[in-house]
Amino acid sequence: MAQARVPASVGAALALTLVLSVATPARAADSATYTLDPAASAVDFTIYASKIFKFKREGQFTDFTGQLSFDPVNPLGTQVDLTVFTSSVDIHNDEHNQLLKSGAFFDVEHFPTMQFTSSSTDAKPDGTFSMTGDLTIRGITQRMTIPMKLTLAAETGGPSRALLESTFEIDRTAFGLTAAANAHGFSVSISKSVRIHLAMATHPKN
Repeated sequence: MAQARVPASVGAALALTLVLSVATPARAADSATYTLDPAASAVDFTIYASKIFKFKREGQFTDFTGQLSFDPVNPLGTQVDLTVFTSSVDIHNDEHNQLLKSGAFFDVEHFPTMQFTSSSTDAKPDGTFSMTGDLTIRGITQRMTIPMKLTLAAETGGPSRALLESTFEIDRTAFGLTAAANAHGFSVSISKSVRIHLAMATHPKN
């Protein structure tokens, strides 16, 4: 009699569940909270726009703080709290930086920070992870789920450092970023979709 074949994705999910269910009780007490190391981290974004031709602009926020609670044997318990200071936005153009800081966009005077706080972490059938949490920009909070790559890397001959990376897109208009822009008297059409890249590295911890 032929044996029934189990789809690879289902098998991976079962294997991951088994590993976590066996390993978690033994290491539950090892979960540690790490402080974000801004010098080794990045909060980047990409804006797509068109004037006559389509183009994209790369930028980043240079001032942010946060914490990452992480146990490499129990990644489903991972928690993130990231605060970004909106006045640190930098798109490598002084005029455009002032526009992004103005009331037309981030309105940094009234909304000096934006924040992502996670509520849960889930495993996908292919062995990768996703994180669900609340993203707040301009005082507007949206629940979203983002992909997540999480590792614990040892410093050379020293303590360990937690690393979290994620790339995802948001609809800027859902957060009140609805203003138009212009350059040299020409109207610029900015895409609603903005690509966000987070690279969170923590301070080494013994």
